[in-house]
Amino acid sequence: MIRARSLVGLALAAVAFAAPAPLTAATGLGGGPDPRVVPRPPVVDLDKKMSQATSPPAPQAGNPLWGVPLSSLTVTRERPIFSASRRPPAPPVAARPVVQVRAAPPPAPRGPQRPQLSLVGTVAGAEGIAVFIDQSSQSIVRLRTGEGHDGWVLRTVGPREVTLQNDRDTAILALPSLQPK
Repeated sequence: MIRARSLVGLALAAVAFAAPAPLTAATGLGGGPDPRVVPRPPVVDLDKKMSQATSPPAPQAGNPLWGVPLSSLTVTRERPIFSASRRPPAPPVAARPVVQVRAAPPPAPRGPQRPQLSLVGTVAGAEGIAVFIDQSSQSIVRLRTGEGHDGWVLRTVGPREVTLQNDRDTAILALPSLQPK
């Protein structure tokens, strides 16, 4: 209620400054000119050149604030009344360009691998021994049960075959058959 009264008081004061007639005539409280006639502010050109803004314009009849250039009213930009923090809004930030990064395709599921070894001979017994030829270097490799080569570990040795294991992969290598051609 008090706020509404103070706003009405401010409006009456503004009308009093703007109207050259007495307050009673502008508010319609007394006899006089038409109370509906209110002087209008001049058209504000916000795009005036700075040279024109530096020289004070001639005050116009009516509201004395009409003579104040908008360029001199910087406090309203520095401390806006409709902002809760009373700070100007942050300048707009250009959005970062969207960069689509294509991830490398997942590796194809690998099938069971084979050791790069060819079985040449076996010695079966309590401690089995197997003789291989490494196909990549053409060197001879001799392994006992439990020993490994290139990630493959010799698990069992039979009379004509051996079992090698690499993580989850298992390979069985056999001696070539001795059938005549």
